Parts: sequence; C-alpha cells; structure tokens
Amino acid sequence: MQTVSNVLNLVKAAIMPALEQARVVVDATAGNGHDTLFLAEHTSDLAKIYAFDIQEAALDNTRQRTAEYAGRIEYVLRSHAEIGAVVAENIDLAIFNLGYLPGQEHALTTRKESTLLAVQQVLEKLSLNGVCVIVAYPGHEAGAQEAEMLEEFLQHLPRKNYTAGCYRLLNHMRTAPYAYVVEKVR
Repeated sequence: MQTVSNVLNLVKAAIMPALEQARVVVDATAGNGHDTLFLAEHTSDLAKIYAFDIQEAALDNTRQRTAEYAGRIEYVLRSHAEIGAVVAENIDLAIFNLGYLPGQEHALTTRKESTLLAVQQVLEKLSLNGVCVIVAYPGHEAGAQEAEMLEEFLQHLPRKNYTAGCYRLLNHMRTAPYAYVVEKVR
C-alpha cells in the first residue's frame, strides 16, 4: 500500500497544520463520509464542519460514518455550488473530492460548471492562510473536463493573494487522480 505517494494521503498530511487551527471547515463533496470523518477527527472540538452533497444516500453514509461528531457537523443536501449561500463565516479549510459516489451510478458526477462556482465561492470566503484542496479524477469524461477547467482557472489566480500548486504522479497514467492545493496568502 502506498503511503506518501498516494495522492489523498499526501494531501491529508500536508493540510494537518491548517486543520489543527481551523474553526470553519467545508467538505464540498461528502460522498461516503471518509473526508468528513478525517476532518472531524483532526479539528478542534470548537470547529464547525459543513458536509455538502446532492445525494441523500451520500449524506446518509456520511451521517453514519461521522455519528460521533454529529454535534459539530452540518449535513447539507445541496450542491457545492451553493456553499456561499449556506456558509456565512470565512472558511479556514475546504476539501473537494470530485467525481462520482463510489458504489453508485457513475453517470451522476460533479460537473465543471458547478465545481467552478463552488471553488470560486470557497476562495472568496477563504481566511488568511486558509487552504482549499481539490482532488480531480480525470479518468472519466466529466472528470477530465473538470481537471482541465481547474488547471486553467487556478493557474490564473493572482499570486499576491493565492499560492496554487498541483501534485501528480508522473510515472502513472495521465488519468490517475491528482490534487490541487490553494492557500490564501493575502
């Protein structure tokens, strides 16, 4: 099993310092609740976590997986494109794990239009030194479109306000998942 080179493991390790200080956290794509659980386990008891998904089954899975932390998680049955309408506070950390719900219909997937709106809203609400992580899955058509859109959008963020990077496995197929990490620096 890969430890450091696994994209999700590397991203989780990289965001630990930000998570420890975070008070408002967003899981923009709750899915089966694995990321929401990780966020809950590694944030202060004072942190509030918003878990978004458009599928009731995803939020049910997330509720079950995170029951121990339910008092500080708001489960939101809405598109991540509506983050700005739901989250009033500045966001300290946000994570997007794009694609489709594992074990469910692959035709229902995140889309570049809603993802762009969601990322824009998160970046506008990102606190100073806040972090936004986006894991892209270019191995299916919608995922490839999202990854291409994200690359174009993120590389044009103003350097004075944001630092944006990308972690890809160079000796794997080009369709392997990879992660973008954006930090607000000003």
